[in-house]
Amino acid sequence: MTRKSLGLISVILVVVLGLGALIAVPAVRADTTAPVSAADKAIADAKLATLKALGQQIREAAKAVQEKVKAAKAAGIDLSAFRADIAKALKGGQHLRIDFKRMQKPQLTDAERVQLKAIEVRVIELKKQLKAKIDAKAPQAEIEVLKAQLKAVIAEREALVKAFRAGARAHFLARLDNLIDDARKELTFLQGLLGRLP
Repeated sequence: MTRKSLGLISVILVVVLGLGALIAVPAVRADTTAPVSAADKAIADAKLATLKALGQQIREAAKAVQEKVKAAKAAGIDLSAFRADIAKALKGGQHLRIDFKRMQKPQLTDAERVQLKAIEVRVIELKKQLKAKIDAKAPQAEIEVLKAQLKAVIAEREALVKAFRAGARAHFLARLDNLIDDARKELTFLQGLLGRLP
């Protein structure tokens, strides 16, 4: 029981430490990085507060279970009927640790990578063309046309990066919701076990 409870609590603590970095990491690199919005931060803070509160309740419930188990053993009561539940709880804790490790590394899909690469190629090519026009002292009208095209493509790239970043944050928050749900299940399990223990 101790290992199971500590496993979940350690996940909660890692969320506390890693939240700031995860919520701010963009999905892809860009010339400019938009800051996390106040709304995003407020949502993340609320979820984190919920998770921290659940962690405290889990610690208290786990301690109560441990004390009850200790008292039952001291009284010579057989607790072998609860071994299956304890094993199931340990397996659940391992799943949570693996799940969080994966959610720390949001990756672009193959389609997103291809899309971003295509835009980067267009940006590089337009910059080369613009430099060549300027070096050749081409008419200003031609230079302005290329500048406008470059500006439009860069705006398209930044919009794409923003969408990828928003997707990564939404994915992180959704996974955090899943972790909260798992914590609630863990708490329910501990409370139920506490009630069933002799």
